[in-house]
Amino acid sequence: MSQYVIRQEREGGFFFIRDEGRAVELDDAGYQLLVDLHRVNGRRDDGLRRRLEHEAAACGQERLLGILRQQGLNQPAGWSDVRHVPSDVPLHELPERAAAAPKRIYFEITRGCNLSCRLCFNNSHNRLRGELTFDELVDVNRQAQALGVFEIRYTGGECTTVPGFAALVKDARARGLYVSIGTNAVYSDEQLEWLPYCGVDWFIISLDGDQAAHDQMRGHGTFDRVLQSLAVLASNRTIRIRLNMTVTRYNVSKIEAVAKVAADFGVGSLNLIPLRPYGRAARSALPLLFDGSGYYTYVKEVRRLRLLFPDVEFITAMDIEDLVANTSRDRLVQKKETCAAGMEACVIGPLGHVFGCSYSPASFPAQASSEEKSLFIAGDIRTELLRSIWRDDTRWGVFRDLKTSKNEKCMRCGHYKVRCTGSCQIMSYYEKQQAREVADGVAELKHFHDPYCPKEAFETQRAALVQVPSCGGLGIS
Repeated sequence: MSQYVIRQEREGGFFFIRDEGRAVELDDAGYQLLVDLHRVNGRRDDGLRRRLEHEAAACGQERLLGILRQQGLNQPAGWSDVRHVPSDVPLHELPERAAAAPKRIYFEITRGCNLSCRLCFNNSHNRLRGELTFDELVDVNRQAQALGVFEIRYTGGECTTVPGFAALVKDARARGLYVSIGTNAVYSDEQLEWLPYCGVDWFIISLDGDQAAHDQMRGHGTFDRVLQSLAVLASNRTIRIRLNMTVTRYNVSKIEAVAKVAADFGVGSLNLIPLRPYGRAARSALPLLFDGSGYYTYVKEVRRLRLLFPDVEFITAMDIEDLVANTSRDRLVQKKETCAAGMEACVIGPLGHVFGCSYSPASFPAQASSEEKSLFIAGDIRTELLRSIWRDDTRWGVFRDLKTSKNEKCMRCGHYKVRCTGSCQIMSYYEKQQAREVADGVAELKHFHDPYCPKEAFETQRAALVQVPSCGGLGIS
């Protein structure tokens, strides 16, 4: 199993540190330095290695050399764990707007689930007819390795219920892939005997509030089962854990309870996901979605909790109240201009469809219209190679052609590419579909904005406060 991957991009490359699940961006000089060091350390040529390192330090690569020293790669022996993935085509044939290969694959290996959550975005519970076989799942691992994919995230449904799941994880790890799972963590006692030791590097666990709120959303007794699983997983210090919380206008006050669970169990991060009106949620989502004032309250609450729980990393989307000026707290995807969908990551569905985002109509190919299939489904892993699907920019226009899909206001906003990745194309599509007065085909996605835009929410709130001042002033902090 390779512990490190050097991957070439259209410009520069990435250095992936597997044990940390982290990718370091390289400029052209940094990429060439690692390629040269990989070559000379294979020959055990200490003199040439020292000369290369000296030249690199003189050319501004001291930070990269420091990372190599931290990883023990200042000695030739360590380089036996390094894999180099150069481009297999001329660089100009790599995607123009996206990474050379997905950094992360969200692999929905089943729709089968041991729960039937009220707000499930993809209606998981029963397996679909014709889901990928175990051999086909392993072949995705193989293709991912060949492309130089860094991380594979098994999701569902509940991925841990798939027969042979432990063997699938073992195969992925043997190929040097970083393995994460999206899971409800409602495990049987038998599962808890092997899951913490099967090779999963990172557990992303759903928790939607305190006991009452979570059980209402996911079923009686599920909260206690999640805490039982957390206790077992947290005892294995090699495992990384994150909590995911679906946030609605009615459970904002419960974020603190989830943050406390994270702090109590030593969980490193809490990812807050505003409810999206898809799947099972579409039937009851409208009363639960944030309006401008509610979203403003939510973001302010996150800012308060960041100070209250300094050891928990709070992760949000489009958060212009974030004290740190960045567009991504992810160790892998950078989100420089937009979210990772179709740019740095992709989804493979349980029937083999390849698409950008699980929230898109591509999650339901049997119900998707011809327009939706054309917009959101890039290909089928059963009939094409992932390499061919990913490298064809024309299949990913809604995610890669930001001039036509990103809201025009975002391009002019001072927060864009600083603390915010701009409007979500899927939410913009949802807004477009709701605009019944707009003739089909007349308006483009760029004319619609994500209703969760924090700037819009803040401006609406400030306008309201100006109109109705309180004795304490505007009350904006």
